Amino acid sequence: MNVKKQADNAVMASRFLADARFQVYLDYARRHVDTVDRERLVDLAVRLYRWNVEASAITIGYIGYIEIFVRNAIDYRLCEWVSGQQITGIPDWLEAGKSDPIGRIRALINSPERDYIAEARNTALRKQRHWRSDQTHPRHGDAITRDDVFSQLTLGTWDGMLSRSGKDPELAHVLMGAFPNIADAWASELRRMPKGRLPGNDGDPFEDRLRKELVDRLKSVRTIRNRIGHDENLLRVEFAKLRYDMFFILDALGPECPNWAFPDKGEALKTLNPARCIATWQNDSEDRK
Repeated sequence: MNVKKQADNAVMASRFLADARFQVYLDYARRHVDTVDRERLVDLAVRLYRWNVEASAITIGYIGYIEIFVRNAIDYRLCEWVSGQQITGIPDWLEAGKSDPIGRIRALINSPERDYIAEARNTALRKQRHWRSDQTHPRHGDAITRDDVFSQLTLGTWDGMLSRSGKDPELAHVLMGAFPNIADAWASELRRMPKGRLPGNDGDPFEDRLRKELVDRLKSVRTIRNRIGHDENLLRVEFAKLRYDMFFILDALGPECPNWAFPDKGEALKTLNPARCIATWQNDSEDRK
């Protein structure tokens, strides 16, 4: 590597990536290659950072399908359930109000400190104000719709609802109705890993144990999604496990979902490994000798 590129790497990393953020990649490089040459370590750390950007872009593309499919499947089931309840004046679980049974749904989303549904509506209203102040905006003059509010709810809403629904067995069953193929999805998992066990005890209801497994898989996906959203490193992510988690969730939604969402079968995730990046860097280093 020429002297100018060495200097550029060091300056850019320090000035624009922040020392603490870049140090993670530098430490990883130091642990995985046999060199004490600072300039070579910086070069590898930069290469790992670029790998991380590419890995994030690939991974978030797959995760997007999980987020959209899950939220719409759960919403469909909740709307279906609400339509069969005796409720006066509030037609939708997203509407404001604390009447039962809508209050029960909101209790699975909101906390004593925060009303996430109200926040979603307020965020949508702020966007509406922006549309109305910008005459060139495609939605200038529009009022917000249910979809505008609904789209503000995050992936954490859904695994949070599934997790807290353990205290409301009826709603837990309603939510699990969004995953009608989950028993078959688990059977497929057992063929892949015969010693696999569902959370909970053998005497617990099967659907409840499946719900807990689903929550664990969704939280795993969400954790990685959040890391990507904050530009954090993916150096220790088990991409093979992430791929299986996402296939399990999709299969639970319906047997047609995995192939529709991932027509490439998530092949790109199989090759995401910082070790491959290091191996390529080492080969390039040998070629320059």
